[in-house]
Amino acid sequence: MAALSSGLLARKGQARPAMRSGALISFPPSQSDDLSWNDMGAGEGVPPVLVQRDLLEARIGKPAAVAEVSLAAAHRIRRETQTEGQTALALRIDADRHLRLRLASAITDRSAQDLLTDALDALLVAVPEVDTLVAQLSRARTRP
Repeated sequence: MAALSSGLLARKGQARPAMRSGALISFPPSQSDDLSWNDMGAGEGVPPVLVQRDLLEARIGKPAAVAEVSLAAAHRIRRETQTEGQTALALRIDADRHLRLRLASAITDRSAQDLLTDALDALLVAVPEVDTLVAQLSRARTRP
């Protein structure tokens, strides 16, 4: 029989269970973790959900680079795009995006043009530098 000693006692609030409950384990135990016994004290690995979060943050979290546009280039762009009414725009997209756009159009009962216009408006709101350049062009145009 094993003897109990004071080394086995834990202070209040510092006790840890010697065995994990088998019901809480959703993965097969490793060879060193037989019968849910972890007497080596090896720490748990990083949970998969945290790894997925880090990957998503790395892929999505980086803001797009914003290039500086000179005022002269902005004037040229305005001169080239200055027309009355609406302007036609050709958009080349891959087959998968085209299919998804058509399905989204059918599901929402809105035209593809409306969906793309709303998406473009959302992008333009997210890039405040565009409004700054438009304001500069307007001021430059009204100067004598």
